[in-house]
Amino acid sequence: MRAWLNDLPIPVKLWIFNVLTALIAGVVSAVLLILIVWRVEYGEAQRDAEIKAAIIAENALPALQFRDNRTADEILAGLARDGAVLDARIVEANGQVFARFTPPDDSGQRDVSEDTLQVAVPMSAGGERLATLEVISDTTTVSDQIVTYIAALGLATAVALIVGSFIVVRLQRAITDPLAELTHLMGEVSGSRDLSRRARVPNRDELGQLSDSFNRMIDQIDQRNTALGLELAERLRAEERLEHLAHHDPVTGLPNRHFFRKRTGDLTRGKALAEGSMALLFVDLDNFKYINDTFGHDCGDQLLVAVAERLLACVRAHDMVVRFGGDEFVVLLDRIGDSAQAQRLGEKLLETIVRPFDLADACFYVTCSIGVAVAPEHAANFDELLRKSDAAMYVAKAAGKNAVRLWEPSISDESSARFMLELDLRKALAHGELAMHYQPIVALDTGRIAGMEALMRWHHPTRGFVSPAEFIPIAEDTGLILELGEWAMREAFSQAAQWNARFGPLFVAVNVSGRQFRDREFASKAESIARASGLARDMSELEVTESIIMGHTEEAVHLLEDLSARGFALALDDFGTGYSSLSYLKRFPLDKLKIDRSFVKDLPDDLEDAAIAEAIVGLARTLSMRVVAEGIETEAQAQVLRELGCQYGQGYFFSKPLAAELMAAFIAENHGQRMAEPGLGTSCAASCA
Repeated sequence: MRAWLNDLPIPVKLWIFNVLTALIAGVVSAVLLILIVWRVEYGEAQRDAEIKAAIIAENALPALQFRDNRTADEILAGLARDGAVLDARIVEANGQVFARFTPPDDSGQRDVSEDTLQVAVPMSAGGERLATLEVISDTTTVSDQIVTYIAALGLATAVALIVGSFIVVRLQRAITDPLAELTHLMGEVSGSRDLSRRARVPNRDELGQLSDSFNRMIDQIDQRNTALGLELAERLRAEERLEHLAHHDPVTGLPNRHFFRKRTGDLTRGKALAEGSMALLFVDLDNFKYINDTFGHDCGDQLLVAVAERLLACVRAHDMVVRFGGDEFVVLLDRIGDSAQAQRLGEKLLETIVRPFDLADACFYVTCSIGVAVAPEHAANFDELLRKSDAAMYVAKAAGKNAVRLWEPSISDESSARFMLELDLRKALAHGELAMHYQPIVALDTGRIAGMEALMRWHHPTRGFVSPAEFIPIAEDTGLILELGEWAMREAFSQAAQWNARFGPLFVAVNVSGRQFRDREFASKAESIARASGLARDMSELEVTESIIMGHTEEAVHLLEDLSARGFALALDDFGTGYSSLSYLKRFPLDKLKIDRSFVKDLPDDLEDAAIAEAIVGLARTLSMRVVAEGIETEAQAQVLRELGCQYGQGYFFSKPLAAELMAAFIAENHGQRMAEPGLGTSCAASCA
């Protein structure tokens, strides 16, 4: 019953509630009224009967006293005028009926308890009760009157109930209709998600407030949905941007390494590599870091963007250009004919990149090294293809850069050997396999040793002697040169400090690599090492090559000035072999120029080399620099250079590079003889060797 009632609509519930309430109220009211009317009517009838009986008793008392039965009967007969009287009698104290009245039409069979009212009035005289007057009256009239009242009351109640229900229903609709409309609207909004719908209840009561609250709620939901839609759209855009950034280079916009891995993985699953020829070109810009460090990262980024645009312009729509990281790019060629075609495209890319770039109001020339590998000819999967193209690129770079190299089996052998050599080099310093050798630098006019150049040597436990030309480039590429360079300065400066204490002033020259030159902390590190060694600062000489400082002109000026201010002597090695600019050269705080051995080996016969050497000596004299000639192997070469005014010389004519203990003996012998004749250098070098 309760569940059934709960499922009914609110209007039906309210109607049932109102009807039951009115019905219960009407029934209770009717019962109360009937009880009241019943009591009142019966009370009135009883009082009337008692009054009549009292009058009759009073009138009949004399007849009783005189024992006049006839008179008493006549008095009782007066009750005949009251049609309700059914019986009247005077009963004496001894129970004898003294007088009695019975209506003529009464059969005498009526039960006094059925619709009758009995009244007993005592008849007394002198305080003595003589008899009792008993009167029995018919109450049918009273009952009929009460029934009439009840019928009228029931009719009135029914009419009131009907009228009240009609009024209640009308009043109820003022509540239920807005509720039904609001419920219907909620269902439509929920079903159609149309948030433009609004409730229209003009009332200012709770229903009006509920309608206003509903409209505000819809407005808030609409605003929230709008904001959520904007947020979701922005989140989708952000996710798309993140997805793009995760798979594309932020500088060039090209696909990145992650995208390349994903793409090649898809191609592998699709068996594209096995079904057709593909080529991978590994492109590495040469000396890009010089531009980045000299002109700033913004300029470097512009150059990368320009390189990317040129690479894209050279390939087909279905090919892929990837920025692999730093200054490395990878070009994946799909459906390539053969390795020759791939190499031709590599050469085309090379020709495109070497054209000048106009950036930041300056013209830049950039070269690149490109390695090419073709699948399935060279590799069965993309990882192998990438490794082999990378190995080919490294060979192209090692061979002088600005070249294209197609992978061949010997390259992998070279790469493996290089990798093993790199591993061994990382352990060489810790295992004590590296040592410093020293080549004397002699004053040409006196033959006296003025100093020495410190040269690193590596004696491998199984390979034997490893040439610096073989392991120094590896150290440069891997960054090990920073650690090795600091170790070389510590060893050379400390050893020279000992020789200075023993033999007098001797300078030591230590070579500085390009990696060290780009280290912003290099000057302070070098000063700290020199100070710890105890070597006088003017005896500490640093050699830099022409290509290093000319690749970092403005930066080179600042670093060389910083080193010079800290007291280091500075020498420019391999002078004349690069692209020196005299306008820059005069700005460098250099102390020495070293004539490269290529200008010395053909002296005195080659007049052009003699002229170049003379020009270098004259330029150094003008710039207040001293000159060191490298690679002197004969007395004739030493004589020519001495006559040209060259102050110092070094080479096998004087001595090959010597280990520290042999160098100490060589210095001792040289200083003891003071070598007035230059020709004595050969015998001295031979004896010390």
